[in-house]
Amino acid sequence: MSTRFAVLGAGLLLALTAMAQAPESILPPLEAGEPSAVTGPVGPGDAELAAFVDGAMATALEDEGIAGAVVAVVDRSRTRLLRGYGHAGFAPARTVDPETTLFRLGSVSKTFTYLAAMQLAEQGRLDLQAEVNRYLPAALQLPDEGWPAVRVHHLLTHTAGFEDSALGHLFRFDAEHARSLENYLATYRPRRVRAPGQAAVYSNYSVGLLGAIVARVVAKPFEAHVAASLFVPLGMQATRFSEPATEAEAGAWSQGFVRRNGHHLAQPFEIIAPLAPAGSASSTGADMARYLRMLLGGGELDGVRVLGAATFAELSGVDVRNADAVGGIANGFFRERHGRHESLEHGGATLWFHSNLVVLPDAGLGVFVSTNTASGRRLARELPRHILEFLLADARPSPPPAEPSDFAGRATGFVGTYLSARRNFSTFEKMAVLLDGAMSVRVDGNALVIDGAAASTRYVEESPLVFRAVDSGQRIAFQRMADGSIGGYAGSYGHTVFERVGFIDKPSTFLAALGVLALTALGVLLCAWRRGALPERARIRDGRAVAFVLIATAAGWLIALVLLAAAVAGMLAAGGEIVVRHPTPALGVASIALHIVAVMSLFCALAVPAAWRARGWSAGRRLRHVFVVLVFLGVIALGLRWKLLFAPLLLGE
Repeated sequence: MSTRFAVLGAGLLLALTAMAQAPESILPPLEAGEPSAVTGPVGPGDAELAAFVDGAMATALEDEGIAGAVVAVVDRSRTRLLRGYGHAGFAPARTVDPETTLFRLGSVSKTFTYLAAMQLAEQGRLDLQAEVNRYLPAALQLPDEGWPAVRVHHLLTHTAGFEDSALGHLFRFDAEHARSLENYLATYRPRRVRAPGQAAVYSNYSVGLLGAIVARVVAKPFEAHVAASLFVPLGMQATRFSEPATEAEAGAWSQGFVRRNGHHLAQPFEIIAPLAPAGSASSTGADMARYLRMLLGGGELDGVRVLGAATFAELSGVDVRNADAVGGIANGFFRERHGRHESLEHGGATLWFHSNLVVLPDAGLGVFVSTNTASGRRLARELPRHILEFLLADARPSPPPAEPSDFAGRATGFVGTYLSARRNFSTFEKMAVLLDGAMSVRVDGNALVIDGAAASTRYVEESPLVFRAVDSGQRIAFQRMADGSIGGYAGSYGHTVFERVGFIDKPSTFLAALGVLALTALGVLLCAWRRGALPERARIRDGRAVAFVLIATAAGWLIALVLLAAAVAGMLAAGGEIVVRHPTPALGVASIALHIVAVMSLFCALAVPAAWRARGWSAGRRLRHVFVVLVFLGVIALGLRWKLLFAPLLLGE
């Protein structure tokens, strides 16, 4: 599943399929210039492949504190490697069995939904160019919200224009509070914030809506239809969208873990069924090996065809790219460069599980990796690429270009703060970007460095507006506006764009404003205390009412900020579970306090004329009073902009 407060922001993007910048590798790199071990089209043998993967996994599981994982590597005709590593549980102890242990797939589940939709399109039962409202009941139909109609193909390519949202509804721990798919979609519908087709911006809601359309067209539950049309024909006997109904049944699944203080701690089972088409599927390594081979077979496995060759060619053709140089989306599957090859792939994550599926159709190779621990994201992201580069020398990236000697002189136009378009715009969730969602672009010598919450990545200019990461070879492409300025850049994976923001919309601006507010409020209280300590004859008799309101408001702001800080600290301490626990009681209390003091600030503003006329006040005091009120109002304005004030805490409220 397939969004970045540090841990909080990571929770928002638990549905992520990709990162805009590749993290520092946790596996030994294969140098682009080293001699190739590939002597023929099949590459190294199975024994060499097993030794390579076993060594990489032994290192990664230890270094990253991962409890267990499964890896499958296939070619078109057979499974070349199928391995389980580590533990699926500790009480009682269970090792990972690649044939039987179920791993949560997260957003890899979406690929089943895409195929189900393409099957219906092939049968003439679903028109990909039709408006989605043609297939939806009244409760799910999309209002125009000032935008053109959303069409079915927009759902497959993440171009419908929805904002992102995860807090408080994407995952549940208690199945009793889970909703049906249609009830979930009606309750937690995000706003449309851009025109359909304008940009590919990853959306869980879009794929949930696509699943609801599939279910409506076939007049049966989505889960049952996908099982009958995909899993049974492909012999994927263990794969399912359903989740365990009893504790005994849950024994078929690997537990999810977090690593703390040297121990793997088992976590609650994640209920994703309300948004099943976007992320609730579970599978084994063996079943996913069969799925990989079907994708390499162009929709056919062992003589069974689940999608016609022409339809599969349509599915795997690139429909959308945010820029020519970056990855694209092929009816839901992502396309990314691996040396001279282009993949069909999809990643996925739940709170505890991380998975990745990559196939190279022209090379006839596919890899699936899944881990059962919250710290497994980097391994799932990187290991398929390393395996493919081990097997195929021409899957390795070419050396990065030299840094242009004249770049520093023309680089300032790229410098600035950029925010992912995959974010929330209408609820308190928008605030998550304040601490860890901004990407800062700066110049370092003759290269650009993009600083994010997780890492800094160095980019070298490859061609006008196109930059390549020195460590990974991934490309980003900047977008020039009509006036010649840089308006943003397309991320390498193709799942979002990053929009350049001005001073008023920088997270640092709002955080600085909160700091100024705290200092101003503290100054008001200190001045009040100082005046109160003066002799009786020096006390000011006039204007006491407006002064009292200002002092009370300043105290209120300090209290509200302390409550907000405590609420945020509690959310960070909750880690990934905040996606389930939001909104916390502490956040509710802080929100009430903030709204009360905001109203008090408005009374201060209304009382400014009285303060200005107060007898005995010096001009300096009048100006200070007005300055304080302006600070209060400025923070309120920014609070409204960032949805800290007078906005719902939770989507659907």
